Amino acid sequence: MEEFMNYLENNMVQVLLVISGIQLLLIFAWMLNSIKLRKMIKKYEGFLRGTEKNNLEEVLLDHLSKVEQTQEALKHQSEELQRLEKGAANCIQKVYTKRYNAFDNTGSDLSYSTALLDAHNSGFVLTGIYGRDYAVSYSKPIERGSSKQVLSKEENEALSAAINQKSLIRP
Repeated sequence: MEEFMNYLENNMVQVLLVISGIQLLLIFAWMLNSIKLRKMIKKYEGFLRGTEKNNLEEVLLDHLSKVEQTQEALKHQSEELQRLEKGAANCIQKVYTKRYNAFDNTGSDLSYSTALLDAHNSGFVLTGIYGRDYAVSYSKPIERGSSKQVLSKEENEALSAAINQKSLIRP
């Protein structure tokens, strides 16, 4: 220990210079840390601005709660959308009308066959036949793209054209 004390006494200037250099480095590091800390505090205060929360943990917990609520609402919306799509598949989505002249002695295409189908190609064909002295309307049911009743050429054309249309909702 005495040897160390002698060394310090003999080299006092060098020891003081080393200690001063270390102090300057520590002061410089302290200043850098202070600047970084001020920037971090500003960011933290900016993050908390506009909220009623006092700390970051409360903000994150509040955000997590809102995310969970949003996920739950999204799940309900998805279920409702599936329910509506399933119901919409049974609604009329495909319509095609074929106009024609049923009789040679009438002057225009007053007769028609209209196919009205859902996404499953089920529905009906509505036909109106117009002659000079009378008019008749009737419908024929369609199940999965075909009819148990015989369809006329025009009814088949209307049915085929409606079946080939793209459904808005997939079954």
